[in-house]
Amino acid sequence: MESSTEKIIRMLTEHPKQKWMQKDLAEKSSCSRPYVCKLMKKFRKENIIARPYKNQVVLIGFSKLLNKWANMRKMPEPVFVETSLDEKEIENLLKDKEGYALTLFRAAWYRIKFMRTDSFEIYVQKPEEFINKFGKKVNEPTKFIVYKGDEKIFESTEKTDGFNIVSVVQNYVDLMIAGGSGVRVAYEMAEIYDLMR
Repeated sequence: MESSTEKIIRMLTEHPKQKWMQKDLAEKSSCSRPYVCKLMKKFRKENIIARPYKNQVVLIGFSKLLNKWANMRKMPEPVFVETSLDEKEIENLLKDKEGYALTLFRAAWYRIKFMRTDSFEIYVQKPEEFINKFGKKVNEPTKFIVYKGDEKIFESTEKTDGFNIVSVVQNYVDLMIAGGSGVRVAYEMAEIYDLMR
């Protein structure tokens, strides 16, 4: 479950050119206005936002905020799925299906064709129903991993080659959290999408 701060960071980074009124940030993130005001004061001191007008917020430290999010975010608990399906069969079942969004290495592969993977990392809205269509839950790590996704994740999904994938900023943050090769893929994505502006 995302924290209130994460919800606000998500809105700012997914809509970096938008001028926000603090009351709108509070409403869309289900936070109190005093909480948003306190957070914006903090972000202003850190040169992340500017206030051209009273109660208006403009993002000026995009990369700083994006990395702040990566440092605070925790991935949901993974559910490992054992499946008898091969990669092509999984792709055929996922194409044009709703209620999921690919993330991590699989999303990055479809997005930038960097570092080929045979794993599937997927946010889903209804895990049990989804898992049953592909296989069964197991305790040991597999190459098919399901995460229960917060509703905000699904608001900014993109379609690529018929697959639902998380937003670029979500993909970057998840890869940074993964560490190891994830950081390398995240930097490649940051360069292609100019995320370090």
